[in-house]
Amino acid sequence: MTTAYDTPHDELEEPYWGATRIALGVVVALIVGMWVWIYVFAPRDNPDRLKTRSFATAAEQICAPFSVQIFEIPRTTTDTSIAQRAEHVDRGTTLARDMIDDIKTAATVVTAARDLRLLELWFADWDAYIDDRNAYHDRLVHAPADANRRDLAFTLTERSSGGNYTKTIEGFAEVNDMSSCGVPGDI
Repeated sequence: MTTAYDTPHDELEEPYWGATRIALGVVVALIVGMWVWIYVFAPRDNPDRLKTRSFATAAEQICAPFSVQIFEIPRTTTDTSIAQRAEHVDRGTTLARDMIDDIKTAATVVTAARDLRLLELWFADWDAYIDDRNAYHDRLVHAPADANRRDLAFTLTERSSGGNYTKTIEGFAEVNDMSSCGVPGDI
């Protein structure tokens, strides 16, 4: 009488291409396929990059002189009085507002719907930044002479979706080769 214990070991082993090996082979093939797609076929463009490159070039040319002027304003951290800080903030805000107004005028050449939507979002962030600068200036103008500098710190309005809009302003400017069109560093 023969029992299962008497069967040679060759008959008890799992076939060479058992379910485990097939599953591992599929997983490895999928991982290799994913990396091939990423390196060979995946789109390389940043979704925030404007297709209208002529606008980006024009915007950089507009922003560069304004950036130089804003950079020449003494940093508010070096101001000796609240009134002096308010004056410097006002000068920087005026220059930033003028720069954005000129960029908005230059944006009239943009016709691509996607680019127009991206610019609309970027300009909305800029408008929020200018509003925060104006509010900061008003706080400085109405502050008592003996106010604590820490209480008069520049604050940014948080976006409804969370986060800081100055990062999106900077990121969009960098992605589109408009580094001079980023947030001024005067405050």
